[in-house]
Amino acid sequence: MTRKRLTNAELGAALGVSGQRVGVLIREGMPADSVEAALAWREARRATAQAPIPSRLDSLDDGTLASTIARHRQLVATAQGVWESAMAGGDPKQATYQTAYNQSLKTLINLEEEQERRAVNAKDFIKREVAEATMRELMADVVSRLDKLALEVAEKANPDNPPQAVKALEAWVRSTRQQLTERVDGDGE
Repeated sequence: MTRKRLTNAELGAALGVSGQRVGVLIREGMPADSVEAALAWREARRATAQAPIPSRLDSLDDGTLASTIARHRQLVATAQGVWESAMAGGDPKQATYQTAYNQSLKTLINLEEEQERRAVNAKDFIKREVAEATMRELMADVVSRLDKLALEVAEKANPDNPPQAVKALEAWVRSTRQQLTERVDGDGE
């Protein structure tokens, strides 16, 4: 079903602008088949124009970059809504709206990649060597405590025969240490 194109005067009256301005907006891509589509197009365009997208990302500090990303997420959602409305309404300009949505989404992805790059450069991530050294120290503490386990808990585990408990607990500790060693050797490729 094709909709009848509204006149510039009809659209102008609905949008609060002159018929001449409507002609300019139509040439810039505004749909002319419904007031709703024209309003959605203008709102998406205003939102895009208000977005603080700098010419150089380096000029943004991390707080400004985070707020720009948050604002751009809203713009992507608006652009997606306009595109989906155009598809549902059979708007012949839906390809234009899809392109605008795709470009907006690409910009958002670029902004998020920049934020991640900055986090890496700021060393907000732990280096592998540091993480491995920390894990080794932690595991050494765990193994040391495992070695002391049998003597420290044997009497409570078997008050009638603590030596029997010591044997059972030491066997468990040896088995556990062996399993840990096998896991470390298997994962440490």
